[in-house]
Amino acid sequence: MNLNKIYTACFLSLFVLLSLGATAQKKEKKEKKEKKAVSEIKMIFPGLEDTVLYLASYYADMNLVYDTLYPLPHDPSVFVSRKDTLIPRGIYLLGNQNKVKLMDIVVDSSHSFTIETNKLNPAKPDIPSNVRFVNSPENETANTFFLTMSSFQRKIFGLNNSLKTEESSQTPDMALIEQYKTNRRLCQDSMRMYMRDFADENRHTLFGKAQLLMHEVEIPEPPRREDGSLVDSNFAYYYYINHYWDNADLTDPALIATPVFYPRLTKYFEDVVPPLVDSITKYADLLLNKVKDTPELFKYIVWYITNKYERSQYVAHDAVFVHMVENYYGKGLCPWTDEAVLERMINRATQLNPLLIGKTAPELYMIDTNGRIRSNYESPRKYTVMWFWDVNCGICKTSSPKLVEFYNRAKDSLDFEIYAICITPDMEKWKQTVREREFPWINVGGNQMNIDYRIAYDISSAPVIYVLDNEKKIIAKKISSDELESVLRSYDEGRVRY
Repeated sequence: MNLNKIYTACFLSLFVLLSLGATAQKKEKKEKKEKKAVSEIKMIFPGLEDTVLYLASYYADMNLVYDTLYPLPHDPSVFVSRKDTLIPRGIYLLGNQNKVKLMDIVVDSSHSFTIETNKLNPAKPDIPSNVRFVNSPENETANTFFLTMSSFQRKIFGLNNSLKTEESSQTPDMALIEQYKTNRRLCQDSMRMYMRDFADENRHTLFGKAQLLMHEVEIPEPPRREDGSLVDSNFAYYYYINHYWDNADLTDPALIATPVFYPRLTKYFEDVVPPLVDSITKYADLLLNKVKDTPELFKYIVWYITNKYERSQYVAHDAVFVHMVENYYGKGLCPWTDEAVLERMINRATQLNPLLIGKTAPELYMIDTNGRIRSNYESPRKYTVMWFWDVNCGICKTSSPKLVEFYNRAKDSLDFEIYAICITPDMEKWKQTVREREFPWINVGGNQMNIDYRIAYDISSAPVIYVLDNEKKIIAKKISSDELESVLRSYDEGRVRY
């Protein structure tokens, strides 16, 4: 065969192979591109003069900006949110350039759709009243719900105004007043029935689940004895707290991305669960057990409870924080936590554990102004008040005269002693201040001690007060000197048990 023909044949074969390879690569890239999840929300708002819109997700009591939208250069009425990944399911807030809410947008089964309105009034753009949706049945359903609810609310508002006007007239028509009240009640009943039916019919959708979550559980009639008396006077409360989450689909992680889950969770721990440590930890564990197979909800609720009670103003609630760290973070159930953060949390819980209400206070030995070793355990009185103070502390200066007055007036009637620990390292200044202010209680200070009280009692500043009972158990801590008398009296009279 001619050598040139061989070269030509090889070249043509190579060209075909390369062409086929290139075609295959293009096809593969095209297929990958076609398979790639893309979300696109197109908004057509003629008349809207905003130069930027914000699409924000709901998370706890915050709105987190998911996307910033600018009008298309060739059409200022069109805004597009386009992502290379699926937009997470949830209810999103659409805000204008002043970050004022324009509407809520539901993202559920449809991740790409169009929102369009008629020409808007730039001064007051009412989007929900004339909006249309393409490829988003969930938003159509949600918008119908909002419009229907607005209609009910306008009717009730009008009846209220008519009722007030008639009641305030010089010659009120009582029959007309009763008619207004009847019509209002009927309208309110119709609205409640509509809300209940809507939530029930749409419970398979995220928006329906959000509406259902807002419905209070219906409490049945309590059981009664033959004579008609109640078997349990607390039946309604216990039924309510034990069935509080009946209307929540706790298998759907997208609930946390709605504006209703956080308020519902907050109400549970602030208004429903008793503010006692045992009750809080009990119902926290029960709720977390319900969501243990829904990682996103589990993570959210663990975060909420831990954060809430770490920052609580109630002196005993740090025990909830310790409980959460020991039983969830410390047991490896929170893998999302950064290692450094986890270590700090565990160290903090370890430090707080011995100082929880009801625990025996660490015994502390320090020297007094005469050089004698004194213990916070030595007083035989019913209560021991440990007061950590600083010579240069402004609050200590202003509160100490009141503390001296209270001590001299009530130390015998309330049967307490004060063990005052000065955290100022200058011993001469400490002794001089004790003499000048005439502190009449046990005064200790300096650097000679059996334990580091700063670590043992979690002291980073002053003043700090701990109250111990006769067994040296902590019954109150980190209260102000102004609260001390009421705390002691309440505890002494049995009105409070920490």
